Amino acid sequence: MTTRKDTTFAPSFFQPSRRDFLKTAALLAGGIGLVGIPGLKPRPATAALDTRTFSSSRLALELDGQLIDYLMAFEGGFPKAEVLAEPPGPTPFLKKHIGPPKYQDIAIQCSPVMPKPLFDWIAATLAMSPIKKNGAIITAGVDSKEQSRLQFNNALITEVGFPTLDASSKEAGFLTIKFAQEFTTPLAGKGIALPAVATKAKPWLPSNFRLTIPGLDCSRVSKIDAFTIKQPVLAQGQAGQSKVLPAGKLEIPNLAISVAETHAGTFYAWFQDMVIKGNAGEQNERPGTLELLDQTLKTALLTITFEHLGIFGFTPENAEAGAEKIKRVKVEMYCEQITMK
Repeated sequence: MTTRKDTTFAPSFFQPSRRDFLKTAALLAGGIGLVGIPGLKPRPATAALDTRTFSSSRLALELDGQLIDYLMAFEGGFPKAEVLAEPPGPTPFLKKHIGPPKYQDIAIQCSPVMPKPLFDWIAATLAMSPIKKNGAIITAGVDSKEQSRLQFNNALITEVGFPTLDASSKEAGFLTIKFAQEFTTPLAGKGIALPAVATKAKPWLPSNFRLTIPGLDCSRVSKIDAFTIKQPVLAQGQAGQSKVLPAGKLEIPNLAISVAETHAGTFYAWFQDMVIKGNAGEQNERPGTLELLDQTLKTALLTITFEHLGIFGFTPENAEAGAEKIKRVKVEMYCEQITMK
């Protein structure tokens, strides 16, 4: 019995390059290109004459037999064995062998404007009522016809990651959802066109957000560091025979923000009270809400609620003589619970 707490796909750096994204899509579109995997149709010999290294494709998520949403990217899902070193022997070289295979967790990137089945799956995890789901990652061509699928079974969400929110950002933002499954099965696509899903508005920008903490001036918060909520799980057995079970309470991250020094007075007063004066009881903790806003900055696409925030860090950024920029302060807060609506 081992505890799975892999953080490979923390959202702060799970931003695949275009080359890597297209490479992943190409592998799936080509049926992975592996001979002997049950369910996969080998590519015809003429494919060897094709010099293209990738093909345009779309990625989609299916849950419990229903097409849910189109994805920006996905990674993982296949079994992998650990390389183990044997005790030193008479030879000058260290002998090695492989251990039991384990399925790698699947990580997907999706819009914060998500369909209800996916939202409900995430919300149940954050409410400490994790649900196992069956589903598939589907690759389709530009004509939306299914080319391949990676089926997963009995999956539990292990991470919900939010990207860095920055008032100066101009790139589209995505959430990172990671889940551990008991096993996966790569299959050839059905060749039929995927059904349409609800049309979304323009991509969400990480510059469109609003933070509210009662009694504090959040009007000049310009940045919120990426944060990831984690659900540890236990993996029993090896690939093909494993069981995935929740293992303990959610791991709730700290909340770190950057605020203009000219508007940091209320945060410093809170810091003085809780940290310097030592009034760190629950009565001095605060709730907070983070809204991811649409293009008009008026409508919340997703609302994240923080419970029991407590300040523990107040750090002005390095001062530089002659620097023509707004001086900011980094404020760090612990949090006990996070929910979404």
